[in-house]
Amino acid sequence: MNSFVETLSPAARNHAEARIDYYTDLTQAVLRSLRQLAEVNVQFSREWLDDSTAALRQNLLTSPEERKADAVPQAASATLQKLQTYHQKLAQVAGDFQSDINNLAQQHVPQTARTATELADAGRQAAGKHIAEEASRFANIASQNKAMPQAASMQSAPEGNQG
Repeated sequence: MNSFVETLSPAARNHAEARIDYYTDLTQAVLRSLRQLAEVNVQFSREWLDDSTAALRQNLLTSPEERKADAVPQAASATLQKLQTYHQKLAQVAGDFQSDINNLAQQHVPQTARTATELADAGRQAAGKHIAEEASRFANIASQNKAMPQAASMQSAPEGNQG
């Protein structure tokens, strides 16, 4: 029994290889970006947890008289700065991902398009060959039918059992 690979035409094999390479690189780019996104989120979450814990500790364990009056605006400013940094990192990850996708497309699409065209051409050639073979077979059958003597007329045959 032939394996699936053995049944592939060279054009189909080339196209499959090009698509596999493209999807593999694309998947790697997605995984890289997901890892970077996870790292940015983990870092931000840790900082947010540390800041929240410090603020909670400050508010619970410090008497209102001992709290600094300018602590709240400073904390808000620090939080805003951290949110801006987080946003910049997210934008960087998204920009890097877009750049990776564009580079992958420039790298793989021409090859994949070329192999797709070769596969389509091979399919058209195979279909054309099949049609030509069928037409030739039909012509042979037609010429054989012309060479055969005509069957005797059905009217001269006796009409069943009359009895």
